[in-house]
Amino acid sequence: MTLTVINVLSVDIMQVVLWIALIRVIAAIVAPQRIRYSLGAIGWLVFALHWALQPLHYWAINDYFNVVLTLGVAAFCGYLAVIMWKKEDELTLLITKAAAVGGIFYFSFAEFSSLNHLLVAAVASQTTQALNICSVPAVQVEWNVLTLNSYPVEIILGCTGIESIALFLGVIACVRAPLRRKLAAFLVTVPMIYLLNIARNAFVITASGNGWFGSPDNSFYVAHNVIAKFGSLGALVLLSYLLFIMLPELLDVVTNAYDMLTGGINRAS
Repeated sequence: MTLTVINVLSVDIMQVVLWIALIRVIAAIVAPQRIRYSLGAIGWLVFALHWALQPLHYWAINDYFNVVLTLGVAAFCGYLAVIMWKKEDELTLLITKAAAVGGIFYFSFAEFSSLNHLLVAAVASQTTQALNICSVPAVQVEWNVLTLNSYPVEIILGCTGIESIALFLGVIACVRAPLRRKLAAFLVTVPMIYLLNIARNAFVITASGNGWFGSPDNSFYVAHNVIAKFGSLGALVLLSYLLFIMLPELLDVVTNAYDMLTGGINRAS
């Protein structure tokens, strides 16, 4: 078998694993009480397998931040699977509901090419417009490629902020709070994530095309893999703080989740 065929098969297997996990998680929130926790546990275990496969991709492109992040997510999913299997805890069901809502939203764009194309093209166009408004002569040469000083940067799904939007959407949708405050929290945080992501793309393209950190390739690496990564993390922390202010009910969820994680499996037995 050629390397290309092996890669295609690997992608297909990962997609199957992903959808099995998502279907199990969705089933857990609608199934009868007696089987929902076991379904959820299996779903989280399969999710752990899915995320455990992701570091191979990020390692190949030298994105070590996401290598660590995806390994952490895989460990969390596996731990949650064990907790959910051993104890019928309402907190695990709440997290499962949030994952189902966020997962349906995110993977609809990740797995359906028409939605993926629509979102990426919109972000590429809006990034170009933002740069031009700021007198940066970037040009959109393809539906998903921008150039500045002849240096091309491809916009992919990860450049749209869809992961963070799905995370906040899932949390907001499932926390127990009045609908009015949940809607307000959505309107404050989700559009801000989208706008900040446009600014992030604009920064990376400007830094790369102008060679702010040496060669264009090195400038892209520093801007995208270092500065933008930690900048995005800081922005998410600030937006999470706003979310806690608007939805203080989240504090109980986080406190209980911390107790669950630090209490260990024996505590959950």
